[in-house]
Amino acid sequence: EIFNDQKIELNLQIIKSLLEKILDEEKEYGTIDIIFVDLDEIVRLNSYRKKDGPTDVLSFNYDRPELKGEVYVCPDYVKENAKIFNVTFNQELLRVCIHGILHVCGYDHEKDKSSEQIMFEKQENYLSSFAEFLNGIC
Repeated sequence: EIFNDQKIELNLQIIKSLLEKILDEEKEYGTIDIIFVDLDEIVRLNSYRKKDGPTDVLSFNYDRPELKGEVYVCPDYVKENAKIFNVTFNQELLRVCIHGILHVCGYDHEKDKSSEQIMFEKQENYLSSFAEFLNGIC
């Protein structure tokens, strides 16, 4: 499921389709909610991690039959990061969505340094394979 609880217009159908392809490739099945939120909400959610301030993406892995996980993305923050990293907004938005999905699939670059390289390689490979869809996201 995908929800847009912020002001930037996004093509949720394209995003959903691309993320479903990742889940199929990773052989992960179950409900994952992707929620696009504003800066205030991402700051509130980030406080659960004992962190102050905003972030681009947060993933919560529940691994329950009814809900495998949730991924929260803040497009306003992503827009600022896109400028810093000198990439398009759509490219950075899709990158953080992929990143969040990979976390829900069990990849962890913070606690498990051995899977960090694998996770980031997968992330960039998926992003490259979806390059033709980038212009349709926003």
